[in-house]
Amino acid sequence: RELLARTRPRSIGWMSVENPYGMSNTEFVVRPDAAPRAEMGCPHFAGIFAIGAAAEYFQRLGLERIERRVLALNRYLTERLADAGWRVLSPTRREGARSAETLVAMAEPRRTVAQLARRGVAVTLKPEGIRVATHFFNDETDIDRLIDALGEMKRP
Repeated sequence: RELLARTRPRSIGWMSVENPYGMSNTEFVVRPDAAPRAEMGCPHFAGIFAIGAAAEYFQRLGLERIERRVLALNRYLTERLADAGWRVLSPTRREGARSAETLVAMAEPRRTVAQLARRGVAVTLKPEGIRVATHFFNDETDIDRLIDALGEMKRP
């Protein structure tokens, strides 16, 4: 008991916290008993087995090629957003400042994320709006679907 009081576990699993079914990824409280040191949960075996193949695939594609593709898609995204009247908060002018993630201002970001999800469009909720990420597996039709869905939300 003395040792438990003086130390914290080096790693924990989902059953190591006081509220394991709370599904919170923003904060957690480690249980005060010995369980956190013994209940590691289930390792993500699929991810562990797949990581090598994923790394080989990325190497085969080439990181420079992936970067060119995601940035080209991001340019297409920001142009389409601007043409549709949406305010892009991410830097878009300087090439060195561009990334594959774009922050878009939204009056009701939580509602926007939920409505886009119902249309099969995945974005991330941010306090100022939504974050849209372009990946090498996306294409222009994915961006067009996003713009169309946002346009439908604007209409009464």
